[in-house]
Amino acid sequence: MSSPLRNGEQAAAGRRKAAGRMGTLLLLLRVFALCFSLAAAVFAAMDGAVLRLAPFRFLLAANAIVAVYSAFEVAAAAWEVCKGATLLPEAMQLWFDFGHDQGFGYMALAAAATAAREAAVCGGGNISSAACLQADVAVGLGFAAFVFLALAALATGFRLVRFMATGSRLPGSSSAPSSTSPY
Repeated sequence: MSSPLRNGEQAAAGRRKAAGRMGTLLLLLRVFALCFSLAAAVFAAMDGAVLRLAPFRFLLAANAIVAVYSAFEVAAAAWEVCKGATLLPEAMQLWFDFGHDQGFGYMALAAAATAAREAAVCGGGNISSAACLQADVAVGLGFAAFVFLALAALATGFRLVRFMATGSRLPGSSSAPSSTSPY
């Protein structure tokens, strides 16, 4: 029979559990962003008629870049969930995640919005109806990839604010300097 946890051990176990939930949530968001961005890139690349139009080349390039970034972030999030530590030093990892989620999220949104405008007119009648449907699917998948990147940016922003306030990404950590200093 195991002994009950002491008060400090219970608090530490609760922090690890909450950190694990946030890490798992980020892992799922990143897997979805990877899947949707990769699918958007594949759908944008499947028809040469669509790729003759610049907005769809932009959609392909942006979602391919987001897919590569998301694959890296899936690996980093899986590492964090398994090991309980960030791949890079904690402060660097938090800023890296938040900044890149923002940048690549806006890039995915811009590409999807640009391609959506072109898909709405179906390339000015220059492409077939099957290619138009394929373009519409690629645009929808691109927007979905943006949504998951935006949600990941919210989660990483929350972790970054927590780190700036407490000195740790983990909940309830008290590693911040004491405020009793006269300076």
